[in-house]
Amino acid sequence: MKAKMIFASILLALSAGVASADDFQVNAGVIPTDPLHPYSHVFLHEAGGFTDTIDFVIPNPALKTSANPLYLDLGGTLVTNISNLAYTVFGGTSALPGSPYGTFFGDNTTHNIPGLVAGTYHIIVSGFVSGTDTQGSYGVALVSAVPEPETYAMMLLGVGVLGFVARRRKQIG
Repeated sequence: MKAKMIFASILLALSAGVASADDFQVNAGVIPTDPLHPYSHVFLHEAGGFTDTIDFVIPNPALKTSANPLYLDLGGTLVTNISNLAYTVFGGTSALPGSPYGTFFGDNTTHNIPGLVAGTYHIIVSGFVSGTDTQGSYGVALVSAVPEPETYAMMLLGVGVLGFVARRRKQIG
């Protein structure tokens, strides 16, 4: 009986050391194209490690992302903190994952994700909550940017130049 009690105590102590904070699974739906009104969400976690998953659809072949920890510092004491905040963008849904497009740090930087097409994607966000408080939070923002008019103008100019060069070659040849 004493051996069972010791074994149970050891098991409980080990599980408390590796227990993670609550993990979230979010379906963000179709990501907006207006950069002034992106999809944004603030996640609140208990102390420990966490891994959150966000499924979403982009209507355009462009995606801008950002994830930022929200710090609280009172009189030089770090009350809440999320360390090692990082996220990876994947093709497909979390249920049927595709290839990763890159891993980025949650450092208040907006990242343009290259090589995407309109479709379904997901992001996995991970980090570790620490500080004198037992909670920490971070915010994430996503926008499926529509190419600016200048981009279309440059593309049309490039097609026009190619047509001009092809016509000149035909006249010379």
